[in-house]
Amino acid sequence: MTRRNLAPLAAAIVVLAAVGGPAPVAAVDLVAAEGDLLPFGPSSAPVAGMEVHVVEQPSLTATTDADGHWRIDGLEVGSTATFAIDDPSRPPIQTATFTVPDGGLDRVAFQSPDHQMVAALEGVVGVASRPDRCHIASTVTRRGYSLYGGAADGTHGEPGATVEISPTPAEVDGPIYFNGSSFDVIWPDRALRETTVDGGVLFVNVAPGTYTLTAQKAGAAIAPVTVTCRPGWLANAAPPWGLQVTAGGLDLDETRPFPGPTPEAPVAPTTTVP
Repeated sequence: MTRRNLAPLAAAIVVLAAVGGPAPVAAVDLVAAEGDLLPFGPSSAPVAGMEVHVVEQPSLTATTDADGHWRIDGLEVGSTATFAIDDPSRPPIQTATFTVPDGGLDRVAFQSPDHQMVAALEGVVGVASRPDRCHIASTVTRRGYSLYGGAADGTHGEPGATVEISPTPAEVDGPIYFNGSSFDVIWPDRALRETTVDGGVLFVNVAPGTYTLTAQKAGAAIAPVTVTCRPGWLANAAPPWGLQVTAGGLDLDETRPFPGPTPEAPVAPTTTVP
């Protein structure tokens, strides 16, 4: 038998083993989300000292600062994230449900009513909150506007849009659109059949589940939004991460008057901040 040099063969086996070994783990891109806790009611004071957490990763938290601002680091790009506040001083509230983009998220706002304001809204709507249901709110917002900047009259909503929720919940009361007398005095008005320049819309006592809100208006393209409904919670997809007009609609320098109180509308308005 001819004696052979096995060194090259052994080297080749080592190389093949290295090539066929476990693939290196790709680095996970981590980004941040930040935004503000804004009051919904007669007070314009920032809401400080509230803990914000990620529903899907409860260990990721932040506390709102003196200006109501918060920031959470460590979110995986492509992951699902819903931001929530559960504090005894106010009803629990959460944002829309996001797929975290490459650049992270900013201006993720909570419009957070306190218990007194929720009781007032229940009186205006004429419905008590059910603990086994949730409320869903959003705003059809004019192109280029948000809670962080609106028209000269203070409004930021796109009037004349209709909103639908899908799949159709097993139980739901709505849509109920918001009327007003000015940008900072608004109320839910069951008589309305479309949005006003406030842009607000409300679905009351919705059966738990995950839903998509869509809005339609001739001549306008409006982005849909996904919300997760949990029993006892308010899910508010606030601008600029709500039903945002992306093309068409009113121009930046345009606005419209509120329709004013309708015969069926309650007379007790609520006050909010821009």
